[in-house]
Amino acid sequence: MSFTACRKYLRRNPDLAAALAFALITIALAPAPPASLLASINLPLLGLLFCLMSIVAGLRQSGLFSAIYLKLFHGETSSRTLGRFFIFSCFFSSMLITNDVALIIFVPLAILVLTEVRAIRLLIPVVIWQTIAANMGSMLTPIGNPQNLFIYSYYGLPLTDFLSITGPIVLLSGIIIYLATYLLQDKPVTIAAQNEEFLHWRRIMPLLFLFTLCLLNVLRLLPFAALMVIVVPGIALLDRKLFREVDYKLLLLFTFLFLGVGSLARIPFLQTGPAELLAGHEFLVSLLMSQVLSNVPTTVMLAQYTTASGPLLLGVNIGGLGTIIASMASVISFKAYQGTRFHKTGPYLSLFTLANLGLLAILLIYYYLCL
Repeated sequence: MSFTACRKYLRRNPDLAAALAFALITIALAPAPPASLLASINLPLLGLLFCLMSIVAGLRQSGLFSAIYLKLFHGETSSRTLGRFFIFSCFFSSMLITNDVALIIFVPLAILVLTEVRAIRLLIPVVIWQTIAANMGSMLTPIGNPQNLFIYSYYGLPLTDFLSITGPIVLLSGIIIYLATYLLQDKPVTIAAQNEEFLHWRRIMPLLFLFTLCLLNVLRLLPFAALMVIVVPGIALLDRKLFREVDYKLLLLFTFLFLGVGSLARIPFLQTGPAELLAGHEFLVSLLMSQVLSNVPTTVMLAQYTTASGPLLLGVNIGGLGTIIASMASVISFKAYQGTRFHKTGPYLSLFTLANLGLLAILLIYYYLCL
């Protein structure tokens, strides 16, 4: 890629440009040999993310998720039932395929179906609650979103401890989201008969096997080296084009943040000062920082200054509620909605903010009264 192309790409991705500037400035302030810089990059995390994104792209292209919808819906149903299906598809699938991928799969499908059944009034509320559902459902598991995987890896948390931290919030969020669906317009709709998608199980089953290997690595039952030796060649044999579907921007963002945070740790004042200020306030600080930096960069920046993994984990995940950039996954669904003929940006952002702040307020009350 030429210098001009790189510059244009960074202009289109200001978060990546900021992370690169952060890395370059901190490296200049605290020079280190290449070996030290390389050691600050969490290669096992990046490798696992690379594998997961490739595999899930293959499953998405296989038509597996669309086939599930076609099996469940045909003939007469209600618009509210449809809305609930798309919302909770995001909620539950995000626990395994990440919030980003859940929205990439189910938001366009929801827009297509709701448009076909002439339930246009449901587009805004359904897409918004899909976004919230994906962000909160993905909170449950280590592989649900990038910040979870980072915290799980960085602190070496046992899976049971991780689930005990995230489980109650996810359960409460799911109940609130379900209650919110009663506000959806409820009218009879007819799903036109469609040809069921032909599933290529010879392609799907190997992908599911490779996905299982990734889960074994998350559970620390399969070493990282073994994962890469088996999974990467396996994907290449199945379809090397899947490597094009990887979100390399996210991998670069993590790399720049690792380099920048690693360099910060070599600056004497920053080795102790921020830790003293952060102590006891990890939850609130991470939640507020997520509103302006988004939760992934916030996680990487704050983790080195605290051992309080629980408050940090809750702060960056609950902090995904609020502004539209608090969780970058929210931008995915917003862009998909903007691509419709009927998009109304103002009403979307107003309802998005209202719904996010409403759920955020309830979770804050629960956190401070019950946790």
